[in-house]
Amino acid sequence: MKTRPLPSTCCCDHSALQRAAAPCLETRRSLIGKLLAGGVAALPILMAREAQADPFRPGVAEQRRIGQQAAQEILQKYREVRDSRARDFQRVGFRLVEALPPAEQTRWDYTFRVLESREVNAFALPGGPMFIYTGLLERIHSVDALAAVTAHEIAHVRGEHWARQVEKQQKQRLGIGLLLGLTRANRDLQQLAFSVDALLALQYSRGDEFNADERGLQNMEAARFDPHGMIELFELLQKASGGREGGISFLRTHPLTRDRIARVRAYIARRTGE
Repeated sequence: MKTRPLPSTCCCDHSALQRAAAPCLETRRSLIGKLLAGGVAALPILMAREAQADPFRPGVAEQRRIGQQAAQEILQKYREVRDSRARDFQRVGFRLVEALPPAEQTRWDYTFRVLESREVNAFALPGGPMFIYTGLLERIHSVDALAAVTAHEIAHVRGEHWARQVEKQQKQRLGIGLLLGLTRANRDLQQLAFSVDALLALQYSRGDEFNADERGLQNMEAARFDPHGMIELFELLQKASGGREGGISFLRTHPLTRDRIARVRAYIARRTGE
């Protein structure tokens, strides 16, 4: 099935995100420090806190604040494109948002901006701000492929994937810290432990990619875009990367595995009977 062409009118700045997240993460670091100081005896404190609200995961208001602050820093670093390309991106983005369940349309502060950069990348910040670089936008030749990358990023916001990753990393560090504190491990062991922690975080991000693909496809269908646009997107990303998974910015933070492609093809086959 051919995807529709764009109308003729047609991996995120992590340093900005870290600076924006510092206030809410500092309270979590304080809690972790107290727990580590207390050792095993402090675990009931953590359990009591989690019974009320998870102290490690940024809430909706925090995510929105962090995203807005990080977005402002990014806009100071890159030149924003405001021509017909930006209007097309906004048109697709808000069409997808309008197809979401009513409660989700207002939960996050969705914005859609184009940045001048040769990088082949697009990303969503926690809370809703989304950016696409001209390096990727100029490689996309159909409205459905543009909808695919947009719906995928919207799904990351809806799934609170950034906040969940923060939560898991903080808990892993707490558990490793308690273990190392109790065993009085040396510095080499500490470095090894935190390297494993980073590997665990990568595994979670791959799971988030599966989730974002599926929810993105559902959003595309609800907004009446052709889901084959996601396959088109994958193909152009593979071509742009020269077959190397980390060859372009987008694939360094959004690993395009064979499993992902197979799952998307299977989803489309189930929905279309192909």
